This record gives sequence, C-alpha cells and structure tokens, in this order.
Amino acid sequence: MTTTAVVLLAIAGGFALVDWWSVFTDKLGVEFLAKPAVVICLIGMALAIEVDAGGASNVQRGIIIAALGASLVGDVVLMTPDARFEAGLTAFLVAHLLYIAALAPDFTIGPGLAAGILIVGLGFGIVPQLLAGAEEHGRMIVIAVAAYIVVVSSMGVVAAGTAVAVTGIGGALFVMSDALLGWGRFVGPTTGGRVLVHVTYHLGQAGLVLWLAA
Repeated sequence: MTTTAVVLLAIAGGFALVDWWSVFTDKLGVEFLAKPAVVICLIGMALAIEVDAGGASNVQRGIIIAALGASLVGDVVLMTPDARFEAGLTAFLVAHLLYIAALAPDFTIGPGLAAGILIVGLGFGIVPQLLAGAEEHGRMIVIAVAAYIVVVSSMGVVAAGTAVAVTGIGGALFVMSDALLGWGRFVGPTTGGRVLVHVTYHLGQAGLVLWLAA
C-alpha cells in the first residue's frame, strides 16, 4: 500500500475516533463533520492504493469508490434534521449492491458458504423481531427492510467469500452495524447502541476498502 494511502487511513482513523467521541457525548455538531470526513478519507485512500498488480482492477476500485460515495450520501441524509429513513436506506442499499459487484469476481464458495450459514443462523434470532417492529411503520417499510436485509446479508457473504480476512471481517462488521441500527429503530435502544453502530460501520468500511490492497 502506498504511503499516501497509509496516511489517509490514519487520518480516517483519527476522524473516526472524534466521531465516536462525539456520539458518546452527544456533540452533534462535531458528529456532522467527523462522520462524513471518515468516508471522504477512505475515498482518497481507495484512489491512492495501487491496483492492477495481480489484485483488484481499476474497474473494481471505481465500483468501491462509488459504494463509498453512496455511503457518504446515506450518512449525510440520515444526519440532517429532517432526515428521511427511506432515502438513507436507499443510499446504503445502493452501496451494498456496489460492494457486491466489486467483490463478486473474487468469490470462493468455501468461506462464502460458511458466512452464509452463520448469517442465516443469527438471522433467525434477529430478523423476525426487526420485521415485526417495522410493521408499525407500514407495509412498504416492511418490504424495504426485508429487501435490505437480503442485500446486506449477501454483501457479508460475498465479502467473506473473497477469502481476505480483513475484508471478511469488514463485511461482517458492516452487517453488524446495520443490524444494530435497525434494532435501535424498530425494536428498541440498546446500551451504547449508537456508538457501536458508528464503530462497526467505520471499521467495516475500512475493511472493505483494504481489499484493494490485498
């Protein structure tokens, strides 16, 4: 990985720490700046990583950058005072689909199957409650949440299927972040829930971007 990419990863980590602190202390003004800054740094990092050396292609890098861009839109939409959950959900749905498109060419069945079995097993304890809570917001929200669960779970499976440890972990953390966010919205708050959502989200994004350097 290039020096520039390492520096940008370190800066992203610094902004992430500031963001986590701002969420923990309810400093919304700081959060509004720090959270998008993390993703912006990761975009710069993705641009700085050298590819086409037996690993990812420039096309795959472009798709991952597009996924980060969609995530950035989702971050901004969900942080605005009049945030619409549906718009943020759509932005992140696009991000996950883009990650799937970028990582799918490197998918291997063994790790992917193991991740799929694990996700399905965990889903039996989480998904029914999420969908039951979503029913209070209308049938369309239930359909949207169900579709999102399928897509984000698929992303986690594909990330694991790359057989790159940091990417598999990143995908799992991104799935965990979305699960925590959905649980807090549709089921009920958990201790430290918002902080955990941000921590797992940022670490997950970083893990997925680091696939470019594998």
